[in-house]
Amino acid sequence: MKVVILGPVINNASSGGVAVFDEGLYRGFTENGNEVFMISNQPSTSIETIVISKKPLKPSHIIFKKEKIARIIKKIKPDLVIASLHYAMGIKQYKRKWNKATYVQVLHGFPCPINGRFKASLINHLIRKSYKHFDKVVAVSSLTYALNKKINRIVCTNIIPNGCDISTETSTSNKRDYDFVYVGRLFKDKEVKMIAESFIKAKRINPLLKFAIAGYGEMEKLFLEGEFKCEEIDYYGKLSQNEVSSLLSKSKFLVSMNSLEPFGIVFAEAIINGCNIITQSTSGFAGFAIKEKYYHICDSINSEDLANNFCKFATEFEPINKKEIDRLRGLLSFSSVAMEYEKLAAKKEDD
Repeated sequence: MKVVILGPVINNASSGGVAVFDEGLYRGFTENGNEVFMISNQPSTSIETIVISKKPLKPSHIIFKKEKIARIIKKIKPDLVIASLHYAMGIKQYKRKWNKATYVQVLHGFPCPINGRFKASLINHLIRKSYKHFDKVVAVSSLTYALNKKINRIVCTNIIPNGCDISTETSTSNKRDYDFVYVGRLFKDKEVKMIAESFIKAKRINPLLKFAIAGYGEMEKLFLEGEFKCEEIDYYGKLSQNEVSSLLSKSKFLVSMNSLEPFGIVFAEAIINGCNIITQSTSGFAGFAIKEKYYHICDSINSEDLANNFCKFATEFEPINKKEIDRLRGLLSFSSVAMEYEKLAAKKEDD
């Protein structure tokens, strides 16, 4: 099968969950014996990429390259095309040039007004315009499915979870340097400010606790030169996938306080590295681990309560056994996830 993936990739300038998904899916399809083509606005540092612009292109400008992307698709003649984010906006042009593929749109989440009401409204509008032209629309979790149905009036055809990169070296050692770590984008909707404030307050309650944050984004200045550049928090900035895995293997608890976390690839990465999860009860990942002792629910709404909970959770680290890790590896390896997308193409052929 020939597969085309449209979306962002990992490089020195950017990364993010969707880029990790795209590159992981690329490897998953390749492992399954497919011929895979990655089309993006920038080159990847690790996989072969067909770049649509000589100069780095802003995500919002990708729509101006939809005819070029359509021509590339026609030249490749794929059986399956998977599009994420702004790359989905050219669906009508893609189909006009090449209509023999199964076209799949992946909804990784749902625009949150906390990062800008106009931006969220615009993205929602664009999604509603494009999704009806796809053969299949995939949500990455039940939460993503439900909120897109309510907010965007989009009923996804399938729910397929994000995969997890299991090729990196992992460690399940119980000897861990950090008690709590946050790994992810530094944006308001991730509740990064509340987490950082809680780390500082918990450290003052229990000076023996150790905290770390890794990531990049609009709030990065607060950790480089602002109120969170402090001895209570070790800040690592932007990390490679191997570095993320290494940090998780040195940490007891991964913290995620975004009440609308669509899925969170880092959750699976954390568990595979023997790291416990602390998150809100509404997390999109809950279906995979909510009954497990290593999955801790914490619905704190302010930094004081969260700091107190950190001090409580510090004594509740639960070692994760190999059987559980192997279970998640089987469910969430990118080769397994790629197989689910392959089935979508097969179903269209049967129809």
